[in-house]
Amino acid sequence: MRNQLRSRQGFFLIEALVALAILAAALGQLLEGVSGGARNQARADFLLRAARQGASQLDALGVDGPVPYGESSGRYPDGLHWSLSVAPGPSVAGATGQPIATSFHARLQIKKPSGFGESYIISSFKIRPVEQ
Repeated sequence: MRNQLRSRQGFFLIEALVALAILAAALGQLLEGVSGGARNQARADFLLRAARQGASQLDALGVDGPVPYGESSGRYPDGLHWSLSVAPGPSVAGATGQPIATSFHARLQIKKPSGFGESYIISSFKIRPVEQ
């Protein structure tokens, strides 16, 4: 009986080390999953804010005033950066040959101020009547 106890004396330490290694691997995977979820939540929040603010900005183009052709940029109150490119499109002529509507293409890119190239792009083609 005594010989059996002597032959098992070192196994408890090895078993404890193996158990700790398995526990560390399991905790590592758990923390990786939690941090991945947090990153996904932050990205979803950015995309939601960018979509709302960008759609609102594009909807207002040409409604509040003249269409701002060319390049422009700025920041929203929450810190997101935007750059807008507006180019004229074809005109629609009436039966008399006079233009009755004009069009333009707008491309809006929204970026995080401290993102790693993370951006959201909205593109729109609008037609509006010619002002008489």
